[in-house]
Amino acid sequence: MGVIAKQSGYAAIALGAGMVVGALNNMVVLPRAFDGNEAIWGLVRVMTSWGMICASISTLGAPGAIVRFLHRYDGDEREKSLNSILAIAAFGVLTTLAILWKWGESWIVWLDPDKGELLSQNVHWFLVIVAIMSVLHIFRALLTWKLRTAFIAWVDELWQKTSYFILGALLLFDWVSLDAFVPLYIASYGVSFLLMGGASIGLFTGLSKGINRGDLPQFAEFSAFSLFAGGAVIVATQLDYIMVGKFLGLEEVPVYTLGFFMGSVVALPRRATTNIVRGVVAEKINRDDKVSIGQLSKNTARVNFLLMGAVMAGIWAGFDPLQQLLPPKYRGLELVFLCIAGAQLISGLNVSNNNHLGLSKHYRLVLPINLALVVVTVAMNYLFLVVFEWGLAGAALATLGTFVWNNAWRVLIVYRKFGVHPFTWSIPVMSGIATAAAMLFHWDAGTIGLHPLVEAVAQGALATGTCFAASYALGYFPELREGLKQRISWWP
Repeated sequence: MGVIAKQSGYAAIALGAGMVVGALNNMVVLPRAFDGNEAIWGLVRVMTSWGMICASISTLGAPGAIVRFLHRYDGDEREKSLNSILAIAAFGVLTTLAILWKWGESWIVWLDPDKGELLSQNVHWFLVIVAIMSVLHIFRALLTWKLRTAFIAWVDELWQKTSYFILGALLLFDWVSLDAFVPLYIASYGVSFLLMGGASIGLFTGLSKGINRGDLPQFAEFSAFSLFAGGAVIVATQLDYIMVGKFLGLEEVPVYTLGFFMGSVVALPRRATTNIVRGVVAEKINRDDKVSIGQLSKNTARVNFLLMGAVMAGIWAGFDPLQQLLPPKYRGLELVFLCIAGAQLISGLNVSNNNHLGLSKHYRLVLPINLALVVVTVAMNYLFLVVFEWGLAGAALATLGTFVWNNAWRVLIVYRKFGVHPFTWSIPVMSGIATAAAMLFHWDAGTIGLHPLVEAVAQGALATGTCFAASYALGYFPELREGLKQRISWWP
């Protein structure tokens, strides 16, 4: 796991820094910058969600084909194969943009006929962000194939969140107008395009060498599969925001965004390893190395669960003083946090398994699972939001339910096909430790008698430290122990 540890370590730095900036932005800056204009913040968030959905569809699954197939070729054949996949992506992106140019405005206004003016006036910017996000998918796939995932994290996490924070602060102090916010926000994605494009430019030197006609059909077949399978996951992930805006009102989207953000912080360790694990699994599948894939699945699940459980315990322990720092409208989101954090934990267990299934010869099995995921997501959100009227908690419960459903099927199929699963006896033990640590330090605000921020940090540090130290002492993080022993000779 040397390359994984190295790349994920660099990525973790960017993710950690991005998390701090994102927390300041979502919890301090944006709620105050959009005070009284929450519906507009909701519209911007929904527009971004639709942009992500359109971008994931427009590339026609080409990013997945890049990671899956390029390991098989060398020299000119690799360059021709890449050209074939890029041609598929170019066709999809241009077709998507043409469709949006023709009918995009009417679709955007449909989101909210009463408050759709901000979006309808910025359809051209919507097209730009879809185009940029689409090409960024290609750049990410190329950098993942080259195992440069740490760079992706630095751009996506640190730059993108820092620029968003700066724009939020400028809006808060009235240094930019609300009308200028959207184009400046999209310009920050333009900088990401330049950064990742510059890092990927050396991989496009063979564009003049033609295409791999012989293997083009299998590229097209896998791309079509990835379009529906991979695109379905992004659609399901972004549907929460869209359905909250549609059924609860755009004013509730920022509130849900904040609760979702706090829960998604738990995913930082998983996000630090996902892309690099994907690249390593693709290489091992190409070598037909089944034994090490099975061990990789258990190791990544154990490490992810340990780190994610410790982070979740810390946030949960300090949740009450933490929410005292928020405007009143954004409080009372503990259940939303727990549901989203639980969903992230489940996903963290299955990182290697998900890649194994998607990159193996049985990849077609992912298609019905992910298409059903969209149906289940819509059904659960409608049930909890409209039928039961559970509000934001219902949206979060729907997310947790869909994660459980989707990952359970994936674990079962991978085990049946390959005999590989992510579970070890350490998982339930670490789960108990994390829960106990969170509850032990889950004190009400004012218990220590200090500023809420100090109390939240102190309680969180105690819970996270206790969880991590207990798990380490039980031998559940041998990778860290070995790393320390290499650097500190007397380390036990």
